[in-house]
Amino acid sequence: MNSKLEDLLNSLESLAGRHANEPETVATIETVAKALHFIQHIGRANDFWEYARVFNTEEAWPKPLRSFASREEALAWLQTQPTLPYEVVLEVAGVLHNVERMPKGDWVLIRFPSLKELESEE
Repeated sequence: MNSKLEDLLNSLESLAGRHANEPETVATIETVAKALHFIQHIGRANDFWEYARVFNTEEAWPKPLRSFASREEALAWLQTQPTLPYEVVLEVAGVLHNVERMPKGDWVLIRFPSLKELESEE
C-alpha cells in the first residue's frame, strides 16, 4: 500500500476515534475506508489519485465521443447508431451534451451546464 493511501486511512481511523459516540458518523467513515481499500484492491489507486487531482475542475468533465457543428447534424448521426456506450457525450456547436434515447426511440440531447453556470448557483 502506498504511503499516501496509508496516511489517508490513518486520518480516517483517527477521525472515527474522535466521533466514537456517533455510530452513523463512524459507519460513514468506515465505508469510505472500505471504498479506498477496494480501489486499491482492484488496482485503480492511480486512477483515483488522478481523479482526485482534477476533481471539480473542467479537466474532469467528460470528453465528447464526437463533435458536430449543429444539433441537426448530431441528431442525424444518432439516427444511424444502433447502440451507443452508456452515458455518451457529444459536443454540439462547442457545447457538451448528454445523449439519451427515449422509450419510443427518439434521441434527446441534454446540455451540460458550464462550470461558470454551476458556480454562479452556489
